[in-house]
Amino acid sequence: MANYKGHIAGGLVAGVVYSLAMTVVPVEHLAEYAKLLDDWQALAAVFVIAMLFALFPDVDTNSKAQDIFFWLIFIVDVLLIWNGYFVAAAFLGLIAILPILTHHRGWTHAKWAMIAVPLPIVLVPLLYSEKLLPIAVVYYGAAVMGYFSHLLLDGLIWKRFRVRN
Repeated sequence: MANYKGHIAGGLVAGVVYSLAMTVVPVEHLAEYAKLLDDWQALAAVFVIAMLFALFPDVDTNSKAQDIFFWLIFIVDVLLIWNGYFVAAAFLGLIAILPILTHHRGWTHAKWAMIAVPLPIVLVPLLYSEKLLPIAVVYYGAAVMGYFSHLLLDGLIWKRFRVRN
């Protein structure tokens, strides 16, 4: 299995692949509507989200990945609070602590978690405003891609493809 550096690199590659895909597949209209292609902050968020979710499965154990993940979550949470998004900050904090409540390589390394764990990215904005849905869907895709990169590098998607330390 890859170490935290491998998973960060995997998340970065997943973010690049996802961003390029957003410009060539039919969902580019979604990306345009979400102003992803015009806004460098939205594009940067795609990379941050992909890297966070590339680290997420390993935050259930004391590791460098856990340290990096929680520092990034802390910064994002502070920015959410600063901008008045208190409910989003609360959901982020709640979801971020879930892996610590279980054992390592448990549910966080399950294939279903790759789809289910990022779902609040879409569901929470949907509860509050449909205007946020296009960018939420874009960010959800980035999260799934980052999570996928982690499972791929750990050999859980394709057993022949496994990065070792």
